[in-house]
Amino acid sequence: MRLSMPRAAKVSPIWALAIGVLAVGIDTYVVVGILPEIARDLRESIAAVGLIASAYALPTALLAPVFGPLSDRRGRRTALQIGLVVFIASAAACIVAPDLLLLLVARGVNGLGAAIMMPAIFAYAGDLPIKRERDRAMGVLSSAFPMATLLGLPFGAIVATFAGWRGAFVFITLVGIVTLVLVRALCPADKPGTQQPMGYLASYRTILGDRSALALLAVTFVWFLGPLGLFVYFAEFIHITHGLPTTQAGLALVVVGLVGVVASRVSGRVMGIIGARNVVLMAITLFGSAALLMPLTTQALALSLGVMAIWASGTWFGIPAIQAIVAAHSERLRGTMLAFNSSSLNLAGVIGPALVGVIVSASGFGAAYWTAALFAAAAFALAWLVLPRGETVEPSEPIEPAIAGG
Repeated sequence: MRLSMPRAAKVSPIWALAIGVLAVGIDTYVVVGILPEIARDLRESIAAVGLIASAYALPTALLAPVFGPLSDRRGRRTALQIGLVVFIASAAACIVAPDLLLLLVARGVNGLGAAIMMPAIFAYAGDLPIKRERDRAMGVLSSAFPMATLLGLPFGAIVATFAGWRGAFVFITLVGIVTLVLVRALCPADKPGTQQPMGYLASYRTILGDRSALALLAVTFVWFLGPLGLFVYFAEFIHITHGLPTTQAGLALVVVGLVGVVASRVSGRVMGIIGARNVVLMAITLFGSAALLMPLTTQALALSLGVMAIWASGTWFGIPAIQAIVAAHSERLRGTMLAFNSSSLNLAGVIGPALVGVIVSASGFGAAYWTAALFAAAAFALAWLVLPRGETVEPSEPIEPAIAGG
């Protein structure tokens, strides 16, 4: 697919898409700060209320491939708008949910909206005709997630204090509405490619029968088992190791947001110099090194936070690069590939924390960090073998007017 817009347009559509990613990210992280308030208001246990995180994550992990071909067949903008409508309606349903059961259902539909949106957003960026613009766009979009970490965690706590937990979902609903308005105003409709769109079953058979495609998806899955598994327990590591109260220990996660925003933005520029493959290899190395070093930081909080910064920089430095590689694998099935990649990432986010939790309970944090380092080593070896070594040579100017990459 190719995107075009009038030369007079000055505001990049990528910023509209970035707000959409920000909305999904805040929706993911905000519940951490409002779980106790929800439990008190609905008179449920904190363990039961904690299921709203899984209710959101599982549809995103399992259903993204179902809707990936939608953007390939109907266009990125159309798929994005459908996802936004579902996202907005379900976020609004969370505001008025009278009990936990209906809140869980609404959160599940909320995750469905995110499953439709996210592959379409990154596929839209992947359709940009100039590599330099694509790399920068991937960096901008990826940086919205660590920005959501910065905003979501404290925002949830503040809103619960002044407006109740339902106020957080009011904010998410409003951000979704703003995103929909901006997408309709700024994002030009993408033109279908010259090839006839592939059917849904044919799309799945093509991806699942492509060993190189499956190998790319495996890199994402194995790589993020470690970072996403450890992320959930980092505040507990700080609490137990350094004796900080749990409320203050959670603030250590701000490091992830601050470093992640910078690393994601830098990634797009570095890709243009050394290539996406080398960026991914560097990123995995940074995380693996941090995982090995973290057990040695128990004597000083500053050391733990410094190593966490290395961990976060590696993780977020590499995400735009792996997205760019996956997006470039198949122009015809770009949306489907990115949907499977989103599923791989989210499945790592479901399996990783469960696995790390078992290891921490059985053998402590040291064993968990060593295990994460082993995952990083496996991901590095796999990436070294399967990631494309050559960079595609592209014209310095688009063949037709195209959207700017941010």
